[in-house]
Amino acid sequence: MSPGLPYLVVRSHALMADLLTPERMRALVEQESLDGFIEQLVDTPYGEISIEAEGEISIALEKVFYKKFIERMMDIVDLAPRNIGDFLQSYYYLRFEVVNLKRIIRGKFSGLPNTQIIESLISIVPYSVESYEGLASAETYEDAVLRLEGTPYESLIGSLELSEKYDAIWPVEIALNHIYARAVLKSLERLPQRDRVLVRRIVQAEADVENFLVAAKQRGAREGAHRPEEMFPATYGIGLETLRATIESDDIASVIRELDWPYIQILAPLYTGDVALIRSRLRQHIYDIARRGRAANDFGFNVVMAYLVFSEIEKDDLVGIGWGITQGIVPEDILKYLAIPNFI
Repeated sequence: MSPGLPYLVVRSHALMADLLTPERMRALVEQESLDGFIEQLVDTPYGEISIEAEGEISIALEKVFYKKFIERMMDIVDLAPRNIGDFLQSYYYLRFEVVNLKRIIRGKFSGLPNTQIIESLISIVPYSVESYEGLASAETYEDAVLRLEGTPYESLIGSLELSEKYDAIWPVEIALNHIYARAVLKSLERLPQRDRVLVRRIVQAEADVENFLVAAKQRGAREGAHRPEEMFPATYGIGLETLRATIESDDIASVIRELDWPYIQILAPLYTGDVALIRSRLRQHIYDIARRGRAANDFGFNVVMAYLVFSEIEKDDLVGIGWGITQGIVPEDILKYLAIPNFI
């Protein structure tokens, strides 16, 4: 029997002390070598990190950071009342499974070797599919999608027609985003009404940004383009009319300037085509959603969710730092794409 929500909240407060501070993250960015980066983590909860000489180092580091986050998440699940534990487990396992499915689909579309695709996957037990390796072994990405028949993802098969028309995988990816958002919003029913707001805001913000990016990509191919209502099965803060205007506009800046805050700030890097910075600003926004949610209710579920959001974004930042150092990117440019150090 779980010790109950009050204990879980107290425990989440305590666990936040284990998270890396913005100052510590900045110090990690300043490391000149990967060895220095790894050494700086020894006296943190990550401890000594051992990376095998073979394979892609940045991918190996990503697996380390994902493993730590999943451990943190499962520690919370084990302590949580059943309704909260079931929600969190399904939320995060579904979230990571969607990441794996996207990596498989992108890998097959790009013609990557099966071994390279499998190496890139998050090390989790399949949640709603039988085998990631089985999907990765399909001859083509279309075959991989067809193998999802009979799973909660089988509606992706219907997106293959659009994918073939545009010779692109975005129709499959946006359909996958919709499946994820719909499933998470449905699973929120396990929580009391007051505890749903924070997660709903996060999921909807992610969906809004992904929808807008897809619409922006269609501007050059607007002749004969599908109607937005066919392209986007669900919209939230950024509606269909705005997405239609995005597809039809010759001036993306004018469309972005008409958006509500924070989307103006999040999507502004699209002026220069810097999609990576857009995703970084989205993570900063999600971090802020969790921070504000915790401040609004420091004695309930929001504290638990904030701890996990902070932990996940810490994981993402560490992955970014490790990748940046291995690529020889200068510290100020790495820092630009992080979330936590920008909240000092």
